[in-house]
Amino acid sequence: MFAFQRFVKLFEVTDSPPERSARILLPMAFCSLSFNVAVASLLSLSALPGLAEWQPMQEPGVWQSRRGELLPGDGWIFMEALDTPALKAAEYIRYPKTVEGGVEVEAGLLIQRAGQDQWSQRVLPMRANCANGQLEQRRADGSWTNYPGRDGTVVKVRWICALR
Repeated sequence: MFAFQRFVKLFEVTDSPPERSARILLPMAFCSLSFNVAVASLLSLSALPGLAEWQPMQEPGVWQSRRGELLPGDGWIFMEALDTPALKAAEYIRYPKTVEGGVEVEAGLLIQRAGQDQWSQRVLPMRANCANGQLEQRRADGSWTNYPGRDGTVVKVRWICALR
């Protein structure tokens, strides 16, 4: 539960007539609005580690250089990279924009396959569907289709959704 939701629920509970058992457990809680705010703040702080299960690492210099040469424009956020004998690839996003039910982004992809000297790049309109934890790609006709997920996609979608 997000910190704000916890605060609202705490406020609703303390704003309604207290039950006798609650009054015994926390007699001061119903006397002071500042006490309620302090408790809500502490609950918020305890929620932060759960919300920050994943975040992008700092972009390595080699990828920063490639991105500068291959992806147009500024504002790219490094998401992750893969460097195997068969494939080198990096993913980026930029321009997060809140929309109903999600966050739309431009996704940048840099790819070099084994045996190729050239890098390819693509910029795709994508959306983090916050309700179902999936990434979606916009088709040419404007509709959305599920983008193939991998391990870790759900936590990355949560992180993108937290940008709103």
